[in-house]
Amino acid sequence: MKHFASILLALTLVFPAYAEVGFRWCFYFFDFTKSGIMQPWNEAQLEEAAEFIKSYQDSVYLFEISGHCDERYIPLSMKLDEKRAQWVRQYLIDNYNIPASMLIAVGKGAHEPYIRGAKTEVEHEMNRRIEIRMLYK
Repeated sequence: MKHFASILLALTLVFPAYAEVGFRWCFYFFDFTKSGIMQPWNEAQLEEAAEFIKSYQDSVYLFEISGHCDERYIPLSMKLDEKRAQWVRQYLIDNYNIPASMLIAVGKGAHEPYIRGAKTEVEHEMNRRIEIRMLYK
């Protein structure tokens, strides 16, 4: 189950030398009811994202960090998604010295699932994610 997510993550986290507005990265590393737990391989992925974001410090871009939850327990999701996004934002600020003005955190809840109508735990895991999207200021 976790290996499947790691393989998918490896396929989705290709950091280009140049990215266009709207380009997004997906991170799948949250347990069902947790907001700030990471595995060691997630730290490496966030480090790569942080270096990419830092390369745009003096530009017209900012980065939206959006938290997504699975479709179970929707009332819980609306707070947990935002906590996850805020946690990742603060992690990037504290550990990689990215200016806070470059990062915005939003919660999307279960309204934009990666897999609609998820039935298996693996599918639910894919919906519990953080996306980092490049935007114009």
